[in-house]
This record gives sequence, C-alpha cells and structure tokens, in this order.
Amino acid sequence: MASYKQLIIIMAVVEEGSFTAAAKKLFMTQPAISWQVKALEDDLGLQLIGRKEKGIVLTEAGELFYEYSRRILNQFDLLFNEMQQFKGLEKGTLRIGASTIPGEYLLPLYIGEFKLSHPTVSISMEIAGTGKIFDRLLEDSIHLGVVGAQIENSHLTYLPFLEDELVLIAGPKHVLGAKEHVSLGDVMKSKFIMREHSSGTRMVLEKSLHKAGVKKQDIQVELELGSTRAIITAVGSGLGLSWVSQVAAKEQIERGTVQKLEVLDFLVKRKFYIAYNMTRNLSPLAEAFRDFLIKVKKNRL
Repeated sequence: MASYKQLIIIMAVVEEGSFTAAAKKLFMTQPAISWQVKALEDDLGLQLIGRKEKGIVLTEAGELFYEYSRRILNQFDLLFNEMQQFKGLEKGTLRIGASTIPGEYLLPLYIGEFKLSHPTVSISMEIAGTGKIFDRLLEDSIHLGVVGAQIENSHLTYLPFLEDELVLIAGPKHVLGAKEHVSLGDVMKSKFIMREHSSGTRMVLEKSLHKAGVKKQDIQVELELGSTRAIITAVGSGLGLSWVSQVAAKEQIERGTVQKLEVLDFLVKRKFYIAYNMTRNLSPLAEAFRDFLIKVKKNRL
C-alpha cells in the first residue's frame, strides 16, 4: 500500500518534472526519490513514471495515480487545517476560488478587510473560469467560490452576493458608436469577441440572447479569449464587439479606449454568488468569511 510519503514524492516528481528537481524540493537525495518510486511501482505491479532524456513521462496508470494522490493530499491538508481552525480562528488556511470578475476586481478588497480582523490566517485565491471553480468545489480543493453563474448540481449551494451588469463595448472608431441607441438586430450583424464556454459571463449572456430570440449559431464569434482584460484590449483594437462586466470596463470607457453602446430593449444583469459544497461541513474560517461577505453586502447596498 502506498504511504503518505510516497504520495508526496509522486506529486513532487510530476509537478517538478524530474526526479532531481523533486529531490531538491523535498530535501532528499535523488537516489532516495528513485528508490521510493521504484518500491511503490513494485508494490503495485505497474509502472507509473517513465524516464526520458529531458524529464519524465507519466504512464496511463501514473496519470490516474497522480490524480488520486492530489485529491487524497488535498483532503489530508483540509483535515489538519480544519483541526487547527477548531481551536479558534488564530490559525488556518482559507482557500477561495473566484471567477474572473469577482476575483480580479472585487474580492481582493474584501479579503484585505477580512485580514484586518484575522491577521494570522492564510488566505489563497485561485482565479479561473466559472466551470473550473465548480470543479474545484466538487473535488474539495477550495472551501468557497464566488462565481457569476450557477450550474445545477445537488452538491452545490448558492448565496446571492452582488449584482453586475454586462455592457456592450466597441472600439472608439466603430460605426455603431455614432448612434445614440442601437437595436439588437444591428448589433448581431457584427463580429464578437467572447469568453470561453465555461465562463460565467458567457453562460449568462447566451441565456439572455436566447430569451431575446438570438440563437447561438447566429452569434458571429471572431475570437475567444480567457481573460476579460484581453477582451477589452482586443475590442479597443477594433477586432469586434463584446459584452463585458461594467466593473471591468468602467476605467477603459472613461478613458475612451473603448465606448459603451446602448442597446434598445436589451439589458443583461447577473448576480455573483457565494458557492460551496453542501455535502461537507464548512470550516469555522470558511463560515466566518462567508458571513463576512454577506454582512459587507448588506452594509453597502
């Protein structure tokens, strides 16, 4: 049976890309690392890691073993972290996941405020697409997520947090900018720059367009980008139109690097949600941060 130490070693070898780098990270010798991996492979009767001239390559069994090792070690870390937190909120680590807009534009401020009253806790935040954050919640890699859309999953629960509006932006010289208002029909003749399919922004936008009678195949997607900042830059360069968060676009609209188009009878609003996995108990620290966000929301409405 694999030991905790062997799981750590496998993780290090895979993530560092070589036995030598893993040995350096774990303060072990390279032969000791190699021996532990060989002993594990002998116990399993399977080869997990192959050597090549530059680095390593995982076998199919190795990929599966690595994935489960990562999950097991995440759970192990969560166990000891939560034991620390039950002693009080003086210690512990809070792992937060956030989709792009709340992660880049909203949560850093709230985290800073929370740290003022909990200065000794450690907080890490992963920023990724909404779909990725859901995956992290379901595999227990993070305690809480703040996202801009919901998916139907019996394991996840959502608390409304803040409200956002998606605004349509164009380059400063776009022909539609000369009009005080534009129709959705005129807008849909243009090419668009969109977030990836797993993005909360795209999920909400496509749902709103569908309600307005616009089919997915009628949207002329010129470019897909995984960053709202990159989209705003691309729009400013004249590559197409895009609906983006007003929070993200505010500064560039004020500077005139992009312009906001007013679309008649089409308003896209969405909520940001605090999401967590209801099949496991929230740690005291995660509960404290969740309650803090709800309190801050009420005080600022």
